[in-house]
Amino acid sequence: MPENVKEQTKNARYSYTVVVNLYASLDDAEEYINRNVRVNSDEKLDKEELAQRAANVVHGLIESRAEFQSYDEVQIVGITFANAYDSELK
Repeated sequence: MPENVKEQTKNARYSYTVVVNLYASLDDAEEYINRNVRVNSDEKLDKEELAQRAANVVHGLIESRAEFQSYDEVQIVGITFANAYDSELK
């Protein structure tokens, strides 16, 4: 497991990296934005639970970050599971 992942997951057994693809529009301009999300858990997550947790994190970013407030519309259009780590595997 890479050192940066070990540091971020000291208290969780599993660490997942998920890429969330966003569609954003402002007037006639359209943009696609990718956000990497790390989800930590003590339990192994199935893909539905993992996708929901990642979507919740990104939804919170959309609601709270100033960078998204200028857009007319922001939607989650894709979720890709990038990798998973189990801290108990050697």
